[in-house]
Amino acid sequence: MPPRTPTKPINPAALALAAAILLPAHFAAAQMPSPPPWPFASPSPTPGAMPGTIPFTPPPEPRRDIPVTEKAWADLSNQEVGDYGQKALAIKPQDWKHAETDNFILHFRGITDARQVAREIEYDLWFVAKELGAAPAQYNRHKSHVFIFKDETEWDNFLAETREPLWAASFAMRDELFLNIRSNGNGAPFDSHLLAHETTHAVVSRLYPFEHWPVWLNEGFAEYMGGACVAARNHEPVKNNQKNLAYADLGLDDLFAVKIYPTEQDKVDQLYQTSEKFVRYLMNDLPKERFRQYVTEVLKTNDGKQAFMTVYGDKFKDFDAFAKKFKDFSK
Repeated sequence: MPPRTPTKPINPAALALAAAILLPAHFAAAQMPSPPPWPFASPSPTPGAMPGTIPFTPPPEPRRDIPVTEKAWADLSNQEVGDYGQKALAIKPQDWKHAETDNFILHFRGITDARQVAREIEYDLWFVAKELGAAPAQYNRHKSHVFIFKDETEWDNFLAETREPLWAASFAMRDELFLNIRSNGNGAPFDSHLLAHETTHAVVSRLYPFEHWPVWLNEGFAEYMGGACVAARNHEPVKNNQKNLAYADLGLDDLFAVKIYPTEQDKVDQLYQTSEKFVRYLMNDLPKERFRQYVTEVLKTNDGKQAFMTVYGDKFKDFDAFAKKFKDFSK
């Protein structure tokens, strides 16, 4: 078994968990053929493009009324689930219902909940993959399992069977999603930002099944995409869905040095918000299409600063010049 990434809250308000494991499970590796190198090769790069980037035409936006029709377990196209999935299905197994969409296999109690989740995660998958320059051929090699809980007791019983903290409110394990969509008190069945955050982890796991993003890049990108997905789905500017980052005061050298998740709440907030601020700067104020090349460089060098200068060095005199602008950056 590969080492397991520690879990941690997304932010104090949501008390949400993002526990995405980006190294592949044995069952997942068996399902998927080895992917081509990333970024995917292009026979004719566009003039002036960054090395390794490719021309990309986004696939059409998914339909909003995703059809969800109940299916018997025996009729599902993929019945292989991870350890946590097996634990979930063991809770009142006779009450689980199942369905499939183009990219997910859903396990749920109520069809209405399944339809709302399916509508959002199909959109989030499309949008996150598009932002990474990935077409369906790169992310639809298999379907991710999604387990939808709404009963608080059932969710607590499930968490007790896992290594996740008992206050966890949804998480991703590799490319599987475990969602607690209990009411949050304001009439909304679940937090769309949180759902997009967790779906982002699952999408990254699909696209990079044999790579492990560093903590700061993994969480910064998921936090950024949480707001960006919601904004795009509502046809709003991304900045309209970006919260104030009051705790984003971790130095960049310290940020890039983070290898494990902190345990203190203030350190968690500082890590998440500084990570999001960094990705926000790359996506909002620098050429967005270079971000996937930045990911490639980080995975290759394991050095956030060196990768930055390789990909964005033409925009700044040196890294210190960038750091000064970044310090005052908000949105």
